Amino acid sequence: MTTSNIAHVVFLTHDVSFSKSLSKALPDRVFRQISLSDTSLEVAKRFVINHIDFETEDAEAGIKQLTPSQRRKDLGELDSVLPALGGRLTDLEFLARRIKAGETPRKAVREIVEQSASEILKMFVLGQDDSGRQWTPQQAWLLIKQLAKDESIRYNEILLSDTYKSGGEKALAALEQAELIAIQSYNGRPYAIKPGRPVYQPAFEKLSEDKVLRSRMDLAVLAEGIKAETQSIDKYEQELHLLGELPKQPAELTSRVNYLLAKIMASQAKVEVYEKQSGELKKILTTEY
Repeated sequence: MTTSNIAHVVFLTHDVSFSKSLSKALPDRVFRQISLSDTSLEVAKRFVINHIDFETEDAEAGIKQLTPSQRRKDLGELDSVLPALGGRLTDLEFLARRIKAGETPRKAVREIVEQSASEILKMFVLGQDDSGRQWTPQQAWLLIKQLAKDESIRYNEILLSDTYKSGGEKALAALEQAELIAIQSYNGRPYAIKPGRPVYQPAFEKLSEDKVLRSRMDLAVLAEGIKAETQSIDKYEQELHLLGELPKQPAELTSRVNYLLAKIMASQAKVEVYEKQSGELKKILTTEY
């Protein structure tokens, strides 16, 4: 259809890696991509109310009674709680079902956020079976911690962090595929990272507010940083050892030796800072539940 210029073909998918399979089938084609965003809060509110009012007419008497939304006095809470939930269809349906079951909008959203936080923790951070993961718990936690403070973070800034030095882009792609995050692009260049679903933003905040969890994961990130800096020091020391075994020390090597010594000093300074921060976090873990 496309190669013969008979018609345009539209693919609708939630798979963020769709381009790989399409490129294999049509390697000579350039695909135009349109990302569908979540609905507005006004439309989301109308959707929830319509979902609550679905099939309320008395068919036998032919009398249209007050709808469930008209009988409830707590739906005014929707204006204040919907921003936390966002405009994702599946989340709005879940909210409407909980409200129809008798929960207030505020309680329903709170329960949804708590459930999302629990799922994130199990799937991305503390899950027991991580053999198939393409990211580390520390990498997932860094995104959770950063996105709890900002709705959007710089893509390249994350890649420059120590936690993402090894296989950073591969880990981010896997986390996007798992829907923890959404990566935004401009002219094909990724530039920003956002939560995979709107409800994840308050869920990230809730996880970050857990003092014990935050201390445990921050300690793991620091341990990773200490390991990386120690490995760097070993590498610099090995090169210095090789240079020291030369029978003569050419003057041209002076700048290189000074460079290596400066690198060792910088890495050692980082290790000392990390060790101090680790000690403070360990105190929290030994005193808090």
